[in-house]
Amino acid sequence: MTAAKHTPHALRHGQALALQYAAQILINVNQEPRLVQRVLSPDQLKAGNAVDTTVLGCNYATKVMLPFIVELALKALVAKHNNDLSEGTHSLCKLYDALASSLQDELNRDFDNIKPSGSSAETRSLREVLVDHDNDFPNWRYLDNAKHLVAASIDALQYVACSVLNVYNSK
Repeated sequence: MTAAKHTPHALRHGQALALQYAAQILINVNQEPRLVQRVLSPDQLKAGNAVDTTVLGCNYATKVMLPFIVELALKALVAKHNNDLSEGTHSLCKLYDALASSLQDELNRDFDNIKPSGSSAETRSLREVLVDHDNDFPNWRYLDNAKHLVAASIDALQYVACSVLNVYNSK
């Protein structure tokens, strides 16, 4: 392992990437509940509503994890371009605003390229997505308002996470 792998920004990047992969598995379970039968033991599957409960748990976990993943990825990108100094905040907007305008422009281009094209479902800019989810992680991590959490759409955060990690890898 090279010395660069041991920098704080590289550690944050690796954490964000690992959690993004885990979130993708949770998203897959949420979209395809039959996968639950491959990951729970036969005894666990005997419990009443085991599949539905697992899917709900995956939904919760994904919606708590994605804002955190974006936070880690943004902190890594900020630190990478700021002598390993990052903002001490959970605010996604403050982290984005700490980036140089050239990095913001690159993030916006990447986000526009990877979000579903031609889809009327996602018309917000990357910055608008961040505004809408600015404090999700601190607000949702204890599941105090689980009904709101389940109802909230966070699909665009997966694209934001991908864009931040892509730009981190390209610069």
